Amino acid sequence: MGAISSDLGLTKNSIIRQLNRCVTVASDGKLYGWAALIPELRVRTYERRAEIPTGRVHGGGTRAGAFQAFLTRHPEIRQKIDNLVLKRGGKMTVHEARIALKNVHASFVACCEEAGVKGNEYPLNSKTKGRRSVERYANEIMQCAAEEAVRARFGTVAHSRLSVGRGRQSSPLAYAPYDVVGIDPHKMDCIGTVRIPGPKGPQRVAIERLWIVPVVDDYSRAILGYSVGIRTECSAATIEQSIISAMSEWRPRSLTVPKMVYAASAGLPSGRYPALVGRAWAAMMVDNAAVHYSRAIAERARRRLGCAVNYGPVGHWEHRPALERVMRTLEGYGFQRLPSTVGTGPTDPVKSDPVRKAVELGINWEMLLDAIDVVIANYNATQNEALGNRSPLNLLSDYVEDGSLDFLPRRLPPATATVAELGVMIETKTVRGDLRNGRRPYIEIDRVHYTSPLLSSSFGLVGKKMRIHIRESNMCSVVAFHESGEELGVLRAQGAWATTVHTREMRKQINALRDSGELTIGFNDNPIVALLNHLGSVTYKEAERKPMKISRHATKLARAAAASGMPVVPSVDQTPSPPTSPERVLSVVPTSSAQSDQRALSVLIKPPQWKTVIR
Repeated sequence: MGAISSDLGLTKNSIIRQLNRCVTVASDGKLYGWAALIPELRVRTYERRAEIPTGRVHGGGTRAGAFQAFLTRHPEIRQKIDNLVLKRGGKMTVHEARIALKNVHASFVACCEEAGVKGNEYPLNSKTKGRRSVERYANEIMQCAAEEAVRARFGTVAHSRLSVGRGRQSSPLAYAPYDVVGIDPHKMDCIGTVRIPGPKGPQRVAIERLWIVPVVDDYSRAILGYSVGIRTECSAATIEQSIISAMSEWRPRSLTVPKMVYAASAGLPSGRYPALVGRAWAAMMVDNAAVHYSRAIAERARRRLGCAVNYGPVGHWEHRPALERVMRTLEGYGFQRLPSTVGTGPTDPVKSDPVRKAVELGINWEMLLDAIDVVIANYNATQNEALGNRSPLNLLSDYVEDGSLDFLPRRLPPATATVAELGVMIETKTVRGDLRNGRRPYIEIDRVHYTSPLLSSSFGLVGKKMRIHIRESNMCSVVAFHESGEELGVLRAQGAWATTVHTREMRKQINALRDSGELTIGFNDNPIVALLNHLGSVTYKEAERKPMKISRHATKLARAAAASGMPVVPSVDQTPSPPTSPERVLSVVPTSSAQSDQRALSVLIKPPQWKTVIR
């Protein structure tokens, strides 16, 4: 020690004091080390040893550390400030949404007066009564208890972001395309309309915002498929349809908007690379929305794809960064640029009466479907900085065309009687019929009879159970299986139900309207045409009363038209012709005016209820 003291020209006490600074524990629990030798670096928090000043104090030198010393003497005041800033106090305490710092200071002054602090004592003897000290202390609390403070003052969304960016490298879940995909419904940020003819001329009615459900590959950032829901809330069928889209071959739409074109080499992976058609993934990441716990997703999709379903922690969307980033890109560069956009929120200046603009400019819902397909297809062909300025399709080409051994997409096994294709519901039905009364065998689904030439001749199956595969997006036909697993074949709906594509939701809606007396369907009438005409009539009346309001009936009308492939309001003299094959439905063709008049009259007269009399 003496040699060091003589060489440096320092006293032994100075050297020992500097060594003690080096072994001082910092706030992170580690020693300061040689960094403590930096001149004017404070290694300990200042603590006031002098008495807190009383009386009117001029100047700031004599008040250094007075606030901390005051809180040390009055721990109950410190606790009340902490409770206000961090929203503590238990379930019986109700706090402001985000208390302002000036209100925290007002509560601090009130606490001082309750504690018996006199006007000539600190902090009431200062000009601002310790306001700046309170603000600095509140900021220190928020910095020290960051997670608790962010949740209390800035909400759960800001708090959830604290779980990322911690500086720790997490293990990647996806090492190749089709390892992990993300699925999450999003509302489209613009408004569309339907055009309904009427006695006073055509009327445009605004529908509710469309739901977009993309399937995004986590590794390549490519959108593998998507579905669009024309409804108030997203349904499990819409999500299931997005999975079907990701595994089916994509084909470009016949665009109706002038100058709207697909970019060069744009498209979805299944449309660009045939080898990806029918390929499944290993894991599927969804959030904790109730629709994702439906049987269609949690059971049918999981069993058919053979993949793991990861729901993730509640309220943490940041665990699906690729999906959220893709949707933000689609919104900013596509949907929010349309004239009828609703913007990013109520205060967005881009938003300017979107309903009126949609009605006046005639932005049809079919145009929005074209825009969705073009924006998604063009996104897959756009360079991405996260991919090294390559497009998602360009990245996929390295794995598909070059035959990379790291990429082994799974091919699904054929569907069976117990594990059906996606979008198919399995139900058990009993074969009905009566040989004595000449009633051929059939099954009944939602009040509609289904049969086939083979089933109608198999009277030995009457009373037997059949396993029926029902594709709820097209109820014109179903597939029947024996209980042993053998396939019986395709059963077609009887009557007009087999002539027009319709969903199970539409059939139940028609049955409910018939039960309530709001809809009357004649013997030869097409129930789908009757439903569209009914919804069109109700929507037109709503538009006359409230022309610039969003209509739920208009939304139902657009959804029914999209599912059936028919015009929004078909003419009365339109009736579909019978399909040529059990798997294909033809479009509608006009009939004679006499048949039209007869059918129009039958709509007004309720059909008789025929009863079979057994003698």
